[in-house]
Amino acid sequence: MLPVPSEGACPTGSAGTSGGVSTQRDEDTALALYEALRAKDGIPREDLYSAADLDDAHVVRGWRRLHELGLIQVRDGVAEAVDPDAALARAMDGYQANAAEQLRSGVRLQRVTEALLTVYRPAVQRETSEVAVEFITGSRRKQRTRLDLTDAARESCDSMHPGPMPAIDVLEASLEHDRTIMARGIRSRAIYPISCLHSPKYARYLHDLADAGVEVRLVDHAPFDMLTFDRDAAVLAADPERPSEAVIVIRGAALMRSYLAVYEDCWLRGQTLARASATNAEDTEITTQERVIIRLMASGLSDDQIARKLGVHRRTVQRAVAKLMERLNATSRFEAGLKLATDAEFATTFAVQ
Repeated sequence: MLPVPSEGACPTGSAGTSGGVSTQRDEDTALALYEALRAKDGIPREDLYSAADLDDAHVVRGWRRLHELGLIQVRDGVAEAVDPDAALARAMDGYQANAAEQLRSGVRLQRVTEALLTVYRPAVQRETSEVAVEFITGSRRKQRTRLDLTDAARESCDSMHPGPMPAIDVLEASLEHDRTIMARGIRSRAIYPISCLHSPKYARYLHDLADAGVEVRLVDHAPFDMLTFDRDAAVLAADPERPSEAVIVIRGAALMRSYLAVYEDCWLRGQTLARASATNAEDTEITTQERVIIRLMASGLSDDQIARKLGVHRRTVQRAVAKLMERLNATSRFEAGLKLATDAEFATTFAVQ
């Protein structure tokens, strides 16, 4: 079947049978067919082979070449020759339309490229390139780092402290800094061990902290010391077992997500200061027997010696000592005895009545 375009079409394409390249023979064949069409002022499609005085293969090649040049069209089943000037005008119109579309495509490609390279790609690179871990030692340098991060914060400063608690004068000094943070409109949250309520001075500090505007929650156990600043940086103890030594400063969203998730989990599990205080008042009453046990322990007696002296089971002594350690936020029996012996406020609290 002769490969003619659909009726009424005016082809202006440029694709030939061999990638747009025609031989001289194809050109001669196309010219002969073109002259036949002009001489007869159009030829019915079914008569095209005989009218052009060409064999089938030459007619097909000639047709394709004329179609490529836009010199032939079919109307009402009749193949007609197109004037070369008209074909040239149509070819130019087609080229201009293609060029305009290519220009629009180029503009769209430029905008897409700019957005990908200048907005989205840097965002991904920034997320990874800003990941950094810094190991810091020395008390002055650690303090300077914390202050610098606090000054740079714009939205939030959150903290988590598993204990043991620092000296009360250190906490009171930090309280003034917390008030400064709150005055800047920065949200501040703090998580402390619930055992702080067992000490009058630490309980008073927590209430002063809440009065300053810091949101306080108390948990049975926090995993490690941590300070977070906005969602950009965090300060952690390098060794959770020795939090007063070196610290690690981490930066970057890729690292911060996990630490922020840990903080939020502890925060959701924690009790508000008011609720924890009410529960503590009900659950931590020290009996007279426990007070005697604690006084004897402070005198240096062992659990077995105290049990024999009071005529009670050793487990009774151990429970009283454990209760004392919790109230004093002490990690060992020795630390509990030392705090009880050196702190007048604790001594008054546990004096035998």
